[in-house]
Amino acid sequence: MVNYTIDKESDTPLYIQIRDAIKDAIKSGELLPGDRLPSVCSLAKEIGVTQATVRRALQDLSDAGQACCHVGRGTFIQDGSGPTSAPDRMESIGAARTLGPSERAPHGSMEFAVRKLRMGVGKALRDIMSLAEKSGIIHLTKGVPDPRCLPENFLAEVAAEALANFGTELYEATDPLGNYELRREIARRFTAEETPITPDQVLITNGSMQAVTLVAEANMEIGQRVVCETPCFKGITDTFSAMGHWVETLTRDSHGLGQAQLNQLPPDLSYLLYICPYAHNPMGTHLSEERAGILVDWARKTGSLIVADELFKDLGWTGSKPPSIMRELGPEQTVVVSSLSKSIMTGMRLGWLISSPQRIQQLAQLKKLMDHSAPSLIQGMALTIFRSGRYDAHTEKMAEVYRQRRDAMLKALDRYMPKEVTWTRPDGGFSLLLELPRGYSSVALFLSAIDKGVAFLPGPLFDIDQRFVHCCRLSYAWPDEAEIKEGIELLASAVEDFLRRPPGDSGLSGLGSYH
Repeated sequence: MVNYTIDKESDTPLYIQIRDAIKDAIKSGELLPGDRLPSVCSLAKEIGVTQATVRRALQDLSDAGQACCHVGRGTFIQDGSGPTSAPDRMESIGAARTLGPSERAPHGSMEFAVRKLRMGVGKALRDIMSLAEKSGIIHLTKGVPDPRCLPENFLAEVAAEALANFGTELYEATDPLGNYELRREIARRFTAEETPITPDQVLITNGSMQAVTLVAEANMEIGQRVVCETPCFKGITDTFSAMGHWVETLTRDSHGLGQAQLNQLPPDLSYLLYICPYAHNPMGTHLSEERAGILVDWARKTGSLIVADELFKDLGWTGSKPPSIMRELGPEQTVVVSSLSKSIMTGMRLGWLISSPQRIQQLAQLKKLMDHSAPSLIQGMALTIFRSGRYDAHTEKMAEVYRQRRDAMLKALDRYMPKEVTWTRPDGGFSLLLELPRGYSSVALFLSAIDKGVAFLPGPLFDIDQRFVHCCRLSYAWPDEAEIKEGIELLASAVEDFLRRPPGDSGLSGLGSYH
């Protein structure tokens, strides 16, 4: 048993103390080549430090050739002579089969370098986006609900009603699972859509991003390889990366992931796959039933877990909603993520997870370590919004508002945009994806568009591997119809000027030879 005793008052950084404790155990023979260390999550809990501190210690050991970090399998002691393909004792400890060179994700110092590169490019793009903060810009950038459409005094009335109905119940913290009546209400709504669940399959979170963070942290124990469809909201891939996962991406089209993309993954491994099946961000289109069936069959064959982000489920307008993927695949292999951040307001930070009772209990224990539970008052307000009919009335109203704004954007695109440019036709949500001809960079176009007075989000912000440099996300959630028309006209003018240049290589930055 390694002695991980550390002194938090010492001037020696905590990660060095942990690293040296493992080195001492290797020297003494307590740890032998091939031994597997506890998971990052387990070590952090045992020692009483953050996971980032443990990862830093393991990174030092990896760089020194004393440990090898195998993504999805764990960290193994080495003999110090350098990286090995896999520990000799893999089979005896019940680990997954050894990955071949073509299947192996980067690890050790290489993985660290690639992560730094991904993060660096993303940070640079966010810095460029600050150029849109000057006055007079029409923003086709905001992927958040329009607060001007909420009834006057909405929050004050809901809070007063919640306090009147639940009183002192809201003064105390709830169970880590969340308010039982709120969980029952969410379960009732999900069941009404022909996917029967019970309250013990629901966990209340502080927004959907905490929900994803919990799933990412839990997966460090399970060790499934993480795959995200792309384009994808960058907050998702960043969250998995921050938890220590190597994130692989598969390119989707407006209908979702297809068999050809899934065939790129070795079929004898198990995965955690993140998808956005309703009003996909940034494309705005629903996952087709055919593609949903393909995903379900693939998940069953590989024993994989699908994380379905249903944030925009109630903001569609194409008739009946496609069924939740959980209905076909079942809760044991599905995690549904949702929240009020897109349907009501971003500031409520009230989300939820739906899965099997066993997984929900495990995730609740992780949440308890983070913040114990979601705020009781916010949970009471959410329950009031649902029970009073406000939620259904508001989402029905806003779906129509966003449909009209989408129509205004599509009409303006048809009228002003050059014929070489294409775009998706959203089924719901806040945005569409516009595609320039190959060889033209949306990052360079962004700089030209700012000069014209309009801003959008360049495609690389939705793909950590920069395959959508020629694409732009245009959002119609915030501007009114007149602003949308003017903004698209300005953008089309910038595109026309831009396409007069010859296409080229966008390069790593996305700028290419932009002047």
